[in-house]
Amino acid sequence: MNLPWIERLGDWNPQLLRELKGHLKNRNLLIAAGVSLLTQFLLLTYLYEQAHYSIWESLFSTLNWILPLILLLAGVYMLITDLGKEERRGTLNFIRLSPQSSQSILIGKMLGVPIIVYLGVALAVPLHLWTAISAGVPFIFILSFYLLIGAGCCFFYTAALLYAFLGGFQAWAGTFLSFVFAWPLLQILNFAMDLVRSKDFDSTSINIYSLEWFYLPLGSLVLSEGFIMLNFGLWTYWIWQALNRRFSNANATLISKKQSYWITGYFEVLLIGFCLQNNVFNLARTSDYGALSLLTLVFEIINLLWFVGLIAALSPHRQSLQTWARYRRERVSKRRGFWKSDLVQDLIWGEKSPAVVAVAINLGIKTAIWGAWILSWPSNSEKMQAILGLILSLNWILIYAVIVQSLLFMKTDKRSLWASMTVTALIAFPPVFFGLLSMPFYKNPGVWLLTAFPLMAVKEASVITVFMVILGQWSAMTLLSLQLRRQMRLAGVSASKALFAK
Repeated sequence: MNLPWIERLGDWNPQLLRELKGHLKNRNLLIAAGVSLLTQFLLLTYLYEQAHYSIWESLFSTLNWILPLILLLAGVYMLITDLGKEERRGTLNFIRLSPQSSQSILIGKMLGVPIIVYLGVALAVPLHLWTAISAGVPFIFILSFYLLIGAGCCFFYTAALLYAFLGGFQAWAGTFLSFVFAWPLLQILNFAMDLVRSKDFDSTSINIYSLEWFYLPLGSLVLSEGFIMLNFGLWTYWIWQALNRRFSNANATLISKKQSYWITGYFEVLLIGFCLQNNVFNLARTSDYGALSLLTLVFEIINLLWFVGLIAALSPHRQSLQTWARYRRERVSKRRGFWKSDLVQDLIWGEKSPAVVAVAINLGIKTAIWGAWILSWPSNSEKMQAILGLILSLNWILIYAVIVQSLLFMKTDKRSLWASMTVTALIAFPPVFFGLLSMPFYKNPGVWLLTAFPLMAVKEASVITVFMVILGQWSAMTLLSLQLRRQMRLAGVSASKALFAK
């Protein structure tokens, strides 16, 4: 299909032109238009037979679910599938070598690959607007709904591209993950729609829920939408940075160490904000420390998943580590004080150095934020138990970081698979095993301290047992670190010998 406006788009973004020419075939356009119009007709017919007088409200509510889900899920599926085809055909590396910038290529993919989905949904927008106006929904709220869906698409599409560039070409898996994360957002939006239709519209007084963030009520429609838009924007930006790095260099870490410190700081502030509320878990009024412990446990599990992902994003692979080990050996004599020494600066900021120190700094950021919150608790005994639990948790994460870095230094091509399988087994196997043996944490707290979820058992365990486990963790961490250091030293010697032999 050759149209003048498509050629003009090509002047702005050649990759977009390539995608449009590949997808805007007459057959594809007819199928998209036919499916969209037929679906609208069938939906109208069905709802008219089911609810004669409230058809517009019923149709509006139905479209609020169908249109965003089609846009998100079909777009994610098509993007991952497209990159999978590019990889199998060998054209992905060809695209990398083109003179276009990575931003131009990635934007072209996001705008061009799902173009048929965009057209199909666009044909349904007039019906959606008509039913919204008929249902009495103010236009400003409809506009905000579209803006939120657009921001959500940017986030999920960017994440889908990153997922594909990391080797995740299973489109069904990426689509399922998108559905899991998109479902709560759509529930909130549709609940808000119901509230708007049930009363006179006032964006400052409509409360969707009683949730607060740093005592700021997010139930207000304006604040909740602003909060969601802000987070979509920030996380899209950071994923975009990782996507650009990975697109330009397939061996680069997803984020730099400096970026990780900022991202972790924001993530922890985001989480801790939900602990500071006037309505629930108000420490000035509550004595329900069991609820506080449960809240801490929930966020520790979230943090565990976060840091597992962070370890994967920061840990360089064998080739980068070998280069760094040889480079370090060549300039090991250059000293300018401990903190300003080349080694310390490399471990904190260098992108090819082992990630263990950077993970420790990120854990320090997390511990400082959560420790300050725990110290605000009225009960000293609860404070001590929670702090000991935090120490146990961060020790296990550091041990995982050393193990992952050691496994990524193996010579096998499957080192990423070995690292992910090992960490998954270390996290999942112990609690499953103890559960099968009928060893609950409240009866056997000592063994549960050896799992990735020590906060469950720290309250039931004696102080001596907790400190013995901490000493054991430090001993294991020391031995593993020495082994990693030995690997790095031997690699540096071997690489230097090979270089000088040439």
